[in-house]
Amino acid sequence: MIIRKVLSKLVVFSIVATSLALIGAAAAPYIDPATFDTVAFLGLMYPFLLLLHLALFIVYIAFHRNKKSLLFLIPALVTIHIFLNSFGTNFVQSKSDTSSNHLKFMTYNVHMFKDANDLGTDVQPAMLQLIQSEQPDILCMQDFQNNSGVGLNTIDSIKTILNASYYYDGPKNPALFPTQSIATISKYPIVNSGFILFSEFSGGNQAIFTDINKNGKIIRVYNTHFQSLGFQPEEYEEWRSADVLGKFEFLFKVKDKFSRAFINRSEQVKMIRKHADTCRYPVIIAGDFNDTPSSYAVNYTMEGMRNAFREKGTGYAVTFNGGLPDFQIDYVMVKPVFRVLDYKILRKRLSDHYPVVVRLGYEQ
Repeated sequence: MIIRKVLSKLVVFSIVATSLALIGAAAAPYIDPATFDTVAFLGLMYPFLLLLHLALFIVYIAFHRNKKSLLFLIPALVTIHIFLNSFGTNFVQSKSDTSSNHLKFMTYNVHMFKDANDLGTDVQPAMLQLIQSEQPDILCMQDFQNNSGVGLNTIDSIKTILNASYYYDGPKNPALFPTQSIATISKYPIVNSGFILFSEFSGGNQAIFTDINKNGKIIRVYNTHFQSLGFQPEEYEEWRSADVLGKFEFLFKVKDKFSRAFINRSEQVKMIRKHADTCRYPVIIAGDFNDTPSSYAVNYTMEGMRNAFREKGTGYAVTFNGGLPDFQIDYVMVKPVFRVLDYKILRKRLSDHYPVVVRLGYEQ
């Protein structure tokens, strides 16, 4: 009897704690981390908090079988907006659009054409084959390196396999866009291009835009790579090899890196939206956001736009496969003028990111 009472109180304490944590996570999409970064951490932990809370709820009702127990479902329900950004429910797909105004779009962090575990495996040929098999009309790459050291000019190789003549990879200034950079390749003419400088010292964490003329219709594409955590390979290895307690110790040790990245991304996304909101053309914002569906950066970008995953994705989305842990951090956002016809994540573990491929329809 005493043990049961102790366990009951422990479960009550735990479920109250996860309830408060979930309510905090529910606020993460709306509170700028520069103002209060604690909710950003709760948002990051949302999938684990939700699973833990539901498990505790099942245990709780074993001790307290009454209608009041259902109140503990409310914290889970108030996070439904995060759940729908994280878990696709489009299991019944609508009939395919047969009109000619289609655009196949692909975003891919190619990790400088290195293998996911940085073991030196030559994965560039397999990456190029994957890109060739998909044949996107527009390809946005992050962590892009034109000369990979394997005797290939990467831009020329991709242009050849896609039969694409147009590309832009930022200003020719190594101080702004060094080896780790971003590039957009298009089968249709690029009539204007430019870049958005997040910081004079951001390196690969920058953004470019291209105005692309597809059969007389101009589309603006923002290819962005928001602030990364800046972890070194040994830090990823420390995470992978740690037990549960060790992972908590690791997260506490690097919390300042997370905090700086949350704040930097909140500033960067505002720069992108300010720039995009002045554009008179239909806009696509895509790339490596380095943040989860519960984050301020992702939800700020989504305002007035369609999240391609939420429109057509199914199941729990993972686009980063490098550990720490694996999350959805790559996105395609489009203005409502576009219809999202299809969405897929290509689960080919070559880079430490999976490519995302979206098929869009639009009015001419």
